[in-house]
Amino acid sequence: MEEQEYRNALPRGFKLFEYQIDSVLGKPGGFGITYLAKDTYLEQWVAIKEYLPTDFAVREDKYTVNIRASTYQESFEWGLKCFIDEARVLAKFNHPSLVRVLRFFKKNGTAYMVMEYQKGNSLTEYLKERRILTEEELLSIVEPLLEGLKEMHKAGFLHRDIKPNNIYIRDDKTPVLLDFGSARFAVGQKSRSVTSIVTPGYAPLEQYDNEISDQGPWTDIYALGAVMYCAISSEPPPAATRRVMKDPIIAAVNIGKGKYNKNLLESIDWALKLSEEDRPQTVEQWHEKMLSPISPVKSKQNNRVKPDNNLLNIIYIGIICLLCIVTFVLWYQKEQTSHDEMQTAIERVQSEFKAKVAQEQEARHIAEQELSQERKARRIVEGKLLIEQKARKRAERDYVEMKALIIELQRFEPEAVDEPQTFSFSEKKYYDVTYVEINDVLNIREFPGSYSKVVGEIPPTETCIRYLGKYSFVKTDVWVNVQYKEVQGWVHSYYLGESHQECIRD
Repeated sequence: MEEQEYRNALPRGFKLFEYQIDSVLGKPGGFGITYLAKDTYLEQWVAIKEYLPTDFAVREDKYTVNIRASTYQESFEWGLKCFIDEARVLAKFNHPSLVRVLRFFKKNGTAYMVMEYQKGNSLTEYLKERRILTEEELLSIVEPLLEGLKEMHKAGFLHRDIKPNNIYIRDDKTPVLLDFGSARFAVGQKSRSVTSIVTPGYAPLEQYDNEISDQGPWTDIYALGAVMYCAISSEPPPAATRRVMKDPIIAAVNIGKGKYNKNLLESIDWALKLSEEDRPQTVEQWHEKMLSPISPVKSKQNNRVKPDNNLLNIIYIGIICLLCIVTFVLWYQKEQTSHDEMQTAIERVQSEFKAKVAQEQEARHIAEQELSQERKARRIVEGKLLIEQKARKRAERDYVEMKALIIELQRFEPEAVDEPQTFSFSEKKYYDVTYVEINDVLNIREFPGSYSKVVGEIPPTETCIRYLGKYSFVKTDVWVNVQYKEVQGWVHSYYLGESHQECIRD
């Protein structure tokens, strides 16, 4: 990748033991910076990730990392420990689909993780060239990653940040998973100053709250399912918070109908279920569904013993045979038996036959009535269970939606709890524009809501937008009151991220 200059980055030519910094790889995040460096001993390129959480640390000179304030000391040290623990775990993996950690060490007041440098392009760039992938191309990328995830999950480790930018396609077309997010997740649980790892479209609901601990293989499965969705539709699925009330997602089975195997499409939709309980619980379970042949759905069988028609038929045949034998005997002895006696015998046999038939019919009628009553009772129980399940699902979704709204609002008003419409914040706060395409603008509205009149526009790269301390809920969205230059109005909170620039605080 081309060399870029970034604030807080080590200068080109700086040496970390035998490693000489050449350039910055990709775009630095809020948790660290990754460099391209040369191993001067072995004469080979490596990638070095530096622990530098910009929320509470900064590089004061050319190389030393210092904590912004003493109140951040505990959080910084906790994050440093998690960073090293993650490196120690990753160093144990030796799988072609997982980035290989060669070494880690402490220096300059922080820590570094040395990894193999992978030549190629990210899946993001790969998809820009092709837009969508064929089934063969998709499986050639996904299946090796699944094998890597199986090994990682077996060791009790999660990636937590799977997305196209973190999947690299080598020059030989094999994939590798980069930039694990587990250390950052652990720091987020310890300190609310560190933003959760949430990439809209690829993060499941449970990652929108640092306090939720029920993350597992199903969390990585959702993210990889979202990557597959993007590969067949050219767009990621809607953010999980948008899907809570009225889900706008178009099912993969509809997008790829006739182009991909039905089980492959169904496995993508399965992975993207909002509730973690409804998703595959292991990679093995998901992989088996993805590659299994299509089989008809078998209906559930009633375990109750039904009347046996075959037994009834055997009784009929036996009685008929008995009648035939008796008739033959009577015919054989007709010389010795009077006509009246023979007639009496025949009537007796017929009477016994009719009694047997009536008895079997009555037994069959009683059994059918009992079966009908049991079915009615079962339908009533199933109906009650269905109502309870729907009520529980609604309650869970209401909770998650409210939690997501509170998390979004707390980016602007950390202490706002009661009477949100009248609450105001005395300290001036500033935000940068995010998630706006370079050829687009962010509209300033006269009132909260997408249908309100546009009173101004903000360029996609603008920083230091002043927050005026007012916000409003519009359905499941948060709108905030801001000032840009001479214009005051309302913008959607999704497109603002807290500014770390040196804004003018007038």
